[in-house]
Amino acid sequence: MRDLPDRRRLKPPAPEVRQGTVLVMTAITLAVSVSMLALVMEASRMSARSSELQTAADSTALVAAEMLNRQATTSTARLAAMNFGATYNGVTAGSLSFNFPPSSGPYAGQLGYVESVVSSPFSTPLAPVLGGTRNTMLHARAVAGPKSIPWPDLLLALDPQTIPGILSSGTGQLRVEGAVATNSRGGGLDEKGLPVAATSGFGAQLSQSGQLLASQFRVSGGVNDPTYFRGLTDGAANPLVCRSATTIDPFKNLPTPTANLGVSILLRGEGRSVSPSTNLTLRPGLYTNIMVTAGTVTFQPGIYVIRGGSLTLTGGNISGQGVMFYLTGTDYSALYGTPDNADGENTPSSASTMGGATISTRVNLTGYSDTTSPYSGLLIHTRRFNTNPIILSSPQTNETLNGTVYSKWGPLTLSGSGVYNLQCVTRRATWNGSNNLTLTRGSANLLGTKQVYLLE
Repeated sequence: MRDLPDRRRLKPPAPEVRQGTVLVMTAITLAVSVSMLALVMEASRMSARSSELQTAADSTALVAAEMLNRQATTSTARLAAMNFGATYNGVTAGSLSFNFPPSSGPYAGQLGYVESVVSSPFSTPLAPVLGGTRNTMLHARAVAGPKSIPWPDLLLALDPQTIPGILSSGTGQLRVEGAVATNSRGGGLDEKGLPVAATSGFGAQLSQSGQLLASQFRVSGGVNDPTYFRGLTDGAANPLVCRSATTIDPFKNLPTPTANLGVSILLRGEGRSVSPSTNLTLRPGLYTNIMVTAGTVTFQPGIYVIRGGSLTLTGGNISGQGVMFYLTGTDYSALYGTPDNADGENTPSSASTMGGATISTRVNLTGYSDTTSPYSGLLIHTRRFNTNPIILSSPQTNETLNGTVYSKWGPLTLSGSGVYNLQCVTRRATWNGSNNLTLTRGSANLLGTKQVYLLE
């Protein structure tokens, strides 16, 4: 029989001694994790709020700059931007401020630009744990303003009621090395020969005897014969587009010239040269009329305001680099821009006496050259209510007639020869020349349209 173990000699195993290390580490890890999670949440919340403030700064700066671009006062622009910020960004007036112009950065001191600053308190309860402060201020800043963008149309007829908007009746060739557009709603045929309904006439009308060539023709209405509209090269794709959308006036926000924008308030009387022996230097200022039929005349750089009279250049030796001619009425104020600054998009109703412009002799003229001015590149500018014609019939060589012609309600007639480095935006445009004329951008400084962008 097998001996059994002596139970008195058997002892129960000693209990295992547990130090609680796992519990302590778990508690520490959990605390650190919760703290880190809280910090991440706080940082995420701060980042989201900063993003909201930056959006508010960006949008209010754009609104204010767009208002300025539309010739609003700084107080009106500020109010519009504040209302926008309150409505769409939830920003109160006390947390939003503007600088007209910006007080810092690359656009500091430049008129037409806006600096928007948004500030908001932000509470971070965990910041004191890391040695920071519980309450802090968040800031966002943005700068917006205009940039000049080249306008693609070299010949643009604005008025939808003028029929036709583009008329070619000459026997020569007009070659436009760019686009031609008219808002005229006259009828006719489209580019496929299908009828375009209208009350009467044609949106654009070309004669078979001459030629009008362009890279593109955009017509809001129709044309008399789509086969007359040709591209710049033989075999080029059909450049005609009828039933085109209305082309906006690219210069509708152009401010009225005033003393603050470069106009000299000096009264110059009449600028006149009719004798071959005359040697005359004209300076910027306020004129009643400018007429040159003979002699040598030099226009100094600047803005020439003609109140009530005309610009007539029909003979002589004429030159002027960096000049702009502004044709307005006898009641124009150079200090305030009245009454011109109230014209806007309205139909002309002014009874003030105003004149037109005629250039029928070879000249050497380039548009306004101050690149900081809203008129940079502008050569001939009429008050918006001025309905008098612009007639350009001079023979020119390349780079001798440079700039932009802008006459919102005035008709343009082209009948010259050679090369015009011009861009023409007028009520309607007529070509009736018997020679060949090229309208091209070349290296000319042309007036650009102002578009508002976020810059900082």
